Amino acid sequence: MIGYYVHNHGWGHFQRALAIARHLGDEVTLLGSLGPGTEIPGNYLELVRDDLPCPVPGGDTTAGGSLHWVPLNHAGLRQRQAVLAEWLTRAECRLLVSDVSVETLLLARLLSVPPVAVALRGDRTDRPHAAGYDAAVRILAPWPREIQHEWPERWLKKTTWLGMISRFDGRPHERRLCEVSGRCVVMMLGRGGHRLLPADIAEATAVDGVHWHVLGDAGPRPQLEPPAAARLVLHGDVPDPWPLLCSADVVVTSAGDASIADVAAARAPLVAIPQQRPFGEQVEHVRVLTRLGLCVAATPWPSHRDWPALLEQARRIGGEAWADQCDGRGAERAAHTLHQLATNPHGSLSYA
Repeated sequence: MIGYYVHNHGWGHFQRALAIARHLGDEVTLLGSLGPGTEIPGNYLELVRDDLPCPVPGGDTTAGGSLHWVPLNHAGLRQRQAVLAEWLTRAECRLLVSDVSVETLLLARLLSVPPVAVALRGDRTDRPHAAGYDAAVRILAPWPREIQHEWPERWLKKTTWLGMISRFDGRPHERRLCEVSGRCVVMMLGRGGHRLLPADIAEATAVDGVHWHVLGDAGPRPQLEPPAAARLVLHGDVPDPWPLLCSADVVVTSAGDASIADVAAARAPLVAIPQQRPFGEQVEHVRVLTRLGLCVAATPWPSHRDWPALLEQARRIGGEAWADQCDGRGAERAAHTLHQLATNPHGSLSYA
């Protein structure tokens, strides 16, 4: 059995895990705290949450900076690790993927289960990340080798580059026409948190000749006067945004791995607005993408005077260059790699 630990912050880790799990079937069990009501096909083990407030506020939660989250006398953390350790033993787990948690990587290693780290962008050379990446038998990078940022050589030697992984991997791309006239912009809000205010949306809808489809929780609807009100559609949570992504002239989103991969899968022009995340993850991601000329970056949130130029620049860049980053087989390659590692964690890898 392969275990796949899914971090509960945001939704991208879960979407990536599901995409990979579809190729592994009963060979994998997802492990996480995704909560009741989450539809999870296949094997899944719910873990007690460990992110509730600490019993002693202000205590040392990082063991002097050696780990990321290890508060003392925290019942949730204790129960979570106990359940995970019991399952790893009982299931005779052959491989544990961590997407993402340094502490989970180290727990697997201490229990003699080969750990596999899923890499994220940003500066991961801090003590905890270094310990986790060093302990891992393999590092999976959900991007192509050509856009790898600087890493220690010892990590590069055990990294497998998968290309971007989207929940839409393998889904046929079909350019669609938007039902509303004018330039169609899709704004995709992730579930990892954003700082978007109604006033920000109002700024965007002030642009003539552009209409906006907003996906996700945008908060209260801004008070708009005609004709700006007619330019805005708030869709809320959309189970299948693929048709909207395929109809977009431009997509606006943050720079999380999952969001960017979905835009790449749809071959859509992109304006990326990085959010503040630990270790500079999204800022680094946008830096790499703009260096390659794949998208336009904007920070902070643009005013209505800035939007026309940004959208036009993204339109000129287009979306066809995404094919080199996201070929629709990233999840398949990840599953193939994990299957090989589960069979022989120290053997050489062939590529699907």
